Amino acid sequence: MNHATKTQVGDIEIFVLNDGNTTFETDTFTATSTTEIKSLLDKAGQSSIKTSFNAFLIKSGDEVTLVDSGAGELFGSIAGNLNTVLNDIGIAKSDITKLIATHMHPDHIGGMIDSNGNRYFDNAELVLSIKEHTFWSNSKNFTNHPEQQAHALKVLNAYSDQLILCKSDADLGRGLSSIDIPGHTAGHIGVKVSSSSSQFIIAGDIVHAQHLQFINPNIGVTFDQDYDMAKKSRLKMFNMLSAEEIPFSGGHLLSPGVATISRDGSEYILNV
Repeated sequence: MNHATKTQVGDIEIFVLNDGNTTFETDTFTATSTTEIKSLLDKAGQSSIKTSFNAFLIKSGDEVTLVDSGAGELFGSIAGNLNTVLNDIGIAKSDITKLIATHMHPDHIGGMIDSNGNRYFDNAELVLSIKEHTFWSNSKNFTNHPEQQAHALKVLNAYSDQLILCKSDADLGRGLSSIDIPGHTAGHIGVKVSSSSSQFIIAGDIVHAQHLQFINPNIGVTFDQDYDMAKKSRLKMFNMLSAEEIPFSGGHLLSPGVATISRDGSEYILNV
């Protein structure tokens, strides 16, 4: 079931948009034994490694921002429901004036272009970090797997005249700022939303499997470009979220997609 969860941050409205759902195989977590994975799933009362694909709609004043866009048509029937969910909350694609990409993996930018490679959100500029743009623009990073670069290049080309590059810890205006959390990709960012004394964090892809990685933050995924750096960024984010009790969401948090976390020794507890 695909849906939107609304949360209020001061004067700013945020909607967590569920683009789709799937399950991971254990080999997605190559540095973690199947025994440990099964133990963690049993502890959580789960029989499979569930994940969601999320995007985020932010209404701040008269500006409508979409953070990530889901997978579009790239993943078949398990995702690509963003437009339906946007319609459900009364948002037309023409209403969106800013896109922010936490990173350039296909499940986060797939919905930014149509099947012909044309810009889908005609009125939107695209914001991403300088480091992310530099990495995905360099064909030398994809010498052995050029197909992995293909979709990112199509998106960059489609928005080339409306492309805004930012630092990884920049003020993005209207209460939004970027958070530097590299490792999953070179220029991976989160987005902090601030209004009055309230905050909310969109934590990008620091977590792919919530029933595994909060209890053991050392667990990473095969999609991490730099496994160790991704782990450091995950711990940095977990520590900030738990210490300041900031509500948050992420690209793969399960429904309802809004939570806080608390710390218990080396483990973190998700409070939904």
